[in-house]
Amino acid sequence: MKRCTVAWGLVAAILLGVGGAGTTIGVGIGLDPTGILVLSALTETAIAPSFDLRAEAGIATDELAGLMLVTADLLYHVPFPPIDPFIGVGVGAALTPPPFSTGVVAEGIAGVRVVPFPVVSLFVQVRYLARWSGGGLTTGPIYEAGVGFRF
Repeated sequence: MKRCTVAWGLVAAILLGVGGAGTTIGVGIGLDPTGILVLSALTETAIAPSFDLRAEAGIATDELAGLMLVTADLLYHVPFPPIDPFIGVGVGAALTPPPFSTGVVAEGIAGVRVVPFPVVSLFVQVRYLARWSGGGLTTGPIYEAGVGFRF
């Protein structure tokens, strides 16, 4: 049931993103220092010349299998074609299976996009997460890389 909910959430994020002009959809793979692997889907849309709004949903595939991160981020970037460095902040939720507890997430992001073609971008980023849950405060980075396609 949880995997079905995750799948529908990812489909909804992608479909909502496709509805916007100048929208990017993409996929990423992330790794945190403890070895948790996170597969993500994201969508971005420009809201001003240097600001993008991103929605990202990811699910862990090992260790805490079933951990799902859902975040919304505001990104600031200054492109130097074909390089586009960015920083951002966001909020979201970490949804975890029992016996772990679900929590609120705040994150900071820093990364760079490389745009080899107008419709394709490759990105690498570091997401630093702070999660408040029933188990207390946990923090740490996720190192992520992926590809995006602009419509």
